[in-house]
Amino acid sequence: MSVLEFFLYITLANWSIVTFLWVFIKKNSQIYLINVYWGAGYVLLTVVAMTLDGLLEDSSFHVRQYLVNFLVTLWGIKLSFFLYRKEKLRLEGSAELIAEKYERDLKSYRKRFLKIGLLQVLAIFPIISINYLPGTNSLNFLDFLGFILFSLGFYVETKSNNDLLAFRVNNLEKKRILSAGLWEYSRHPNYFGHLLQWWAFYIIACNAIGGAWSFFGPLIMSLYTLKVVIKDTEKRMLANVPEYSGYINKTNKLMPGVFQGGNQALDVIRSVVPFRQFTAFAGLISRSENKLIKKILISWFCYFYKPNLDESINKRPQDFRSFNDFFTRKLESKSRPINQDTDIIISPVDGTVVSLGNLKEGTLIQAKGISYDVSDLIQDQALENTFKNGCYVTIYLAPINYHRIHFPFSGTIEKTKYLKGNLYSVNASSARRIKSLYSKNERTFTFVKSESLSYGLVSVGAAMVGSIVPFWNEEINSKKEHLVNLWNQGPDEDLLRVSKGKELGYFQMGSTVILLFPSDIQIDKNFLYEAKPVKFGEELINLSERK
Repeated sequence: MSVLEFFLYITLANWSIVTFLWVFIKKNSQIYLINVYWGAGYVLLTVVAMTLDGLLEDSSFHVRQYLVNFLVTLWGIKLSFFLYRKEKLRLEGSAELIAEKYERDLKSYRKRFLKIGLLQVLAIFPIISINYLPGTNSLNFLDFLGFILFSLGFYVETKSNNDLLAFRVNNLEKKRILSAGLWEYSRHPNYFGHLLQWWAFYIIACNAIGGAWSFFGPLIMSLYTLKVVIKDTEKRMLANVPEYSGYINKTNKLMPGVFQGGNQALDVIRSVVPFRQFTAFAGLISRSENKLIKKILISWFCYFYKPNLDESINKRPQDFRSFNDFFTRKLESKSRPINQDTDIIISPVDGTVVSLGNLKEGTLIQAKGISYDVSDLIQDQALENTFKNGCYVTIYLAPINYHRIHFPFSGTIEKTKYLKGNLYSVNASSARRIKSLYSKNERTFTFVKSESLSYGLVSVGAAMVGSIVPFWNEEINSKKEHLVNLWNQGPDEDLLRVSKGKELGYFQMGSTVILLFPSDIQIDKNFLYEAKPVKFGEELINLSERK
């Protein structure tokens, strides 16, 4: 029996179970059981995998099988009990909402029940690998490393889940946020512990014959947790609990932020991580025009991020040459109308405002408790005084955002340049941990001047951002050295005059834009504020309110 047949047998077995469960739920109106099955299903799948191996392959069992199957069973039973208690607590809520959810689930048997059945089998592939071809009949370093990681994840998930249940019992009718214990350091420590255990199973599976290829199991689980489970949870929390937006701004999403404000030990670790090599490899893959690679990457991205292709010039995934071509797609002009009022500075990008305010003696705020200097950011003594007591707006572009950058105001390009640096991630958690993050990262600087306004625009590179491509580049898939030269040389003279909304360039992955303004510009913080989503073409600052 091949591993593919083994996989198909287990998939059919799990689909049979969830189908029976659907019929039972339909008859007894106990919709919460599908959520409880998320934990119990892994126990059943482990038993099925062990049974199939014993009946169809090898009746003897290796110590590694006993270890992993015991850990999965322990974890699955514990998770099932937690989910049962959680669902029972939730059922004490509105009967109308429960009935509505129940009806919706019955209509989506294929989309929910069968999807969960398949997702469970894909996620548990490391355990399938261990049961199918377990490897040597003795434990080694990877087994012990996996066991330690599993134990850590088991503790983190159990403690955070228990704290969450206790909090909900005591605050059932109160719209409060749990921010104590492990929840002080992560918005989802339970899911962090959950994923630690899956990667622990994969580490142990690396001892199985061919087990290293089962990495897609914990990878799919990680992506599903981040882009579906956590995304839906946070969307619901933001809608129902006003305080949650503040909790988001000060707490990491998944990885516990125990090193807020920077840490020398972490700086040492970051210095040896090959971010540039990872980025180069990611850029190579993203530019590949191989149909299979392109289809897989675009399909996965669309599944997890659900970009609005109706705004794009090309509206079908197959119309793009590569994943990079899809990622840097151009929009139809009507999808982003530009505010043409001569007193309005528009947003140059789609994104989220992460910080804004006045530069006090050339100092900008990166995150709470972390500041950096404009002199380090632009490295231009002649222009430092222009912005020294001015103001700034920092906008973060997430992967789902449109990734082209535009001029926020008309004028003439006076200077452009490339500034060498690292390629650290620039997401919210990195901004809270890495001192002078934007000044440390690779970036480009553009200075534009007109009769009524001078401003600077800094485009900050990041991990997996292959390049920042200027509009005067005429080559496809240009090498990095060529783009650096273009930024340092600037555009030809006939291209120096730019209009509001004209394209400046584009990021090849998500990153950050920082706008710098002189001292006479006033930011209306009632209109523009942290965490506000903005779109290219919309009003950002009104010049009629100048000091």
